[in-house]
Parts: sequence; C-alpha cells; structure tokens
Amino acid sequence: MLILKLAWRSMLRHKRRSIITGGAVALSLALMLIFVGIGDDGHARMANLGIGMGAGNVLVQGRGYQKDQTLDHLVTDPARVIAAARGLDHVRAVVPRVRVSGLLSTGESSAPVMVSGVDPDLEPKVSEIAAPKRRLQGSYVRKRSEMEFSNQPADIYVGEELAKTLKLQLGDRTVLTVSPVAASRPAASAYIVRGIFKTGIDELDQAWVEVPIKEIQQQLNLGDRVTQVAVLLDDLDDTDQATAELRAALPEPGLEVLPWQVALRELHEAIVLDDAGLYLMMGIIFLIMTIGIFNTVLMSVVERTREFGVMMALGTRKGQLFGVVVTEALLLALIAATIGLGIGLGLHLLAATYGIDITSYAKDYEIAGIVMEGRIYSRLTAPTVLKWTIVVVALTFSSALYPAFRSTRLQPVEAIRHV
Repeated sequence: MLILKLAWRSMLRHKRRSIITGGAVALSLALMLIFVGIGDDGHARMANLGIGMGAGNVLVQGRGYQKDQTLDHLVTDPARVIAAARGLDHVRAVVPRVRVSGLLSTGESSAPVMVSGVDPDLEPKVSEIAAPKRRLQGSYVRKRSEMEFSNQPADIYVGEELAKTLKLQLGDRTVLTVSPVAASRPAASAYIVRGIFKTGIDELDQAWVEVPIKEIQQQLNLGDRVTQVAVLLDDLDDTDQATAELRAALPEPGLEVLPWQVALRELHEAIVLDDAGLYLMMGIIFLIMTIGIFNTVLMSVVERTREFGVMMALGTRKGQLFGVVVTEALLLALIAATIGLGIGLGLHLLAATYGIDITSYAKDYEIAGIVMEGRIYSRLTAPTVLKWTIVVVALTFSSALYPAFRSTRLQPVEAIRHV
C-alpha cells in the first residue's frame, strides 16, 4: 500500500508531464482500435466482394487447374463434391461452374473471352456479376426449359466493355468458339445476348461472359464434369475450418480444395500488404509513445535522486524503490489505457453505426482489381480490443523497467548529495 501511495504522489507531482504522457498513450490506443476496426471491415468487404465476383470461400477443382486453367484438370464427379460440401456447417450455397477460354464473334468482329458456365438458378443468389444491381440491360441467362423454343440459341450474358467492342445489343446473335475435350477442332455455337452487365472491374467487363452450364458442357463434350465447385459460406471466418473439413471429406488425389486466399492470391496479398502498412504506421506511433514514457519515467527518477537517497538511508530496500517506479508507470498506463479505450470504442461505435462513405473520397477505389463501393464500417471483437489494450499497457510498463533498475543502483550517500 505504501508503494502505491508513493507512486500515486509521484505521478501527481508533475501533473502536466503526466497528462501529456498519458494523453499520448490514450491517443495511441484509440487510434489503433479505430484503424484496426475500419481496416478489418474493409478487408472483409474486399474479400467478400472478390469471392462474389465468380469465386467462392472454398473452391474444389481438378488438381493442377489453379496453375494451368485448362480442361486437362476436371472435377469428374461433381455430384459427390456437392454432397460433401452441403454436409458442412454454415454453407450458404454450393455452385458448380465450368470455366474455359474462347472466342466470341459477331459479324466481322471478334474478341477473346473467358467463358463461365453457370447454373441460372443458383448463380444470381451468390454472384456479384449476376446480381440485378450489376445489370445495365436485359436479364440473366435462362435454362433451356425456360425458353420459348427448345431449338433456339442459348442465352449469353456479356460485360459492358465487351459489348461496346463487338457492338452488341440485346437480342444480337453471337458465335462462341471453344476447344472441346479430346477434340482436334474447335466447336462453335450460336448464342443470343440476353443481358449486359457492369462490375467496374476492367478485366471482367472487357472479357467475361456467362452462359448456362448445360450448354457449355455439351459444347465442350464434358458430360457432367465441371472445372470447379464453389462453396459459399455464411461467414468469412469459417473459411479455414470449412477447407480442412472438405479436404478430409474429399481425399481423392485428383482434387484440390483451395481457400479463397489461395484461389484469389493477388487479392489476399493486397490485403496482407495493407495490413502490414497499418501495423508499420502504428508501430512507429507506439515507438514514439514508448520513448516518451521512457523519458518521463527516467526524468522522474533523476529528479528524485536525493529523495531516493534519503529513503535508502532510512532503510528502504532497493526492491521497494524498484516497485515505486514501475507502479507509477503502471498506474499511468492503466489510467491512460482506460481513457484511450473509451475514446477508441466511442469512435468505433460512430464508425460502426454511420460508416465512412469511400465513394466520397474516390469514385473508383480499386485494390487488386476489386472496386470498393458504398460505406466501410468498423468491426471490432472483444479479443482484438483486449489484445491491443494489453499491448499498450505492456509497452508502457516495459519502458519503465530501465529507469526503475537505475534507481536501485543509487548509493545513499552520493544520492543525498545530488542537487
């Protein structure tokens, strides 16, 4: 109790210095919490948007497809994969797809495209590309059974820039040429433009088309085989667990089960780099804070050299002097951390409620090919808040260890003579 009283008195002796130092600690913690909260939400939105742009939280593909992107690597039994995926917890949808490169032609014009064979019933529920808000004109592709005539050309859904390049309009007839499996000659089929979309991502708007999966399977001579089965989850945080469970359920050597971090490597690396930049910036702030605290405590020890000498002469042990100094730093850290926690959580509540409209700062805010839209909010969890609070308190405490150790090296006679 005596050590606590001495530490408290010492902290109040220089109120201005204590307020400035404590304010730096509080501000550092508050900034860290709000930056981490906004960063985590922004990264989650980036990942979910990338997943929605024709990918998935988890992808099951033929082994080697991720590297080669060819029809040499197929999922030969998609029904089994779909059944295994649907048996997992928190699965929102399981979507089979066929991806292949091809050539889209109309009249004398043609353009290379990436063809995505999709289920017309499932895809609009999980894909940003197929979502109604992305459609500039027309509708999404239909199944053969929904068409007026069974022998009419199938539907095709094209990007805005591709439509401009080929001068396509709704109802125009196009020819899609692809190379079927085990065939030496390309196969061409007619399609009718059913809809035109815009994602804001140049690579998709310029070269992406979607057609009914049954049509492209027939054209490619695939039968029921697909290039991938996408698993969409309710929560991004469930990805690792779902990946592990699906790998255990599908041990076949001909399959590879990939989380979105591998399937969308460029996006994941962009998120990691953005995180690294945030932590580097906060590391610099924490370093400045630590130096400030170190200087404050050291100056306090130097100014009290004579006082410590008198205390030692009266029988105060070195361990007690050490305790006084570190307790002073700990008190400062706890008070400042409490204030910083209040400020940080207050800012988090504002950001979580109202968000930050990123379109007001940049019309097309793009990271790794993903265009961010709307508002970014703050996302904090109790473990995150606790972790960074402990980090700030620990840094403050550790910065006082050397000055506290220095106080124990004083010699009573010399310390008493100190002016």
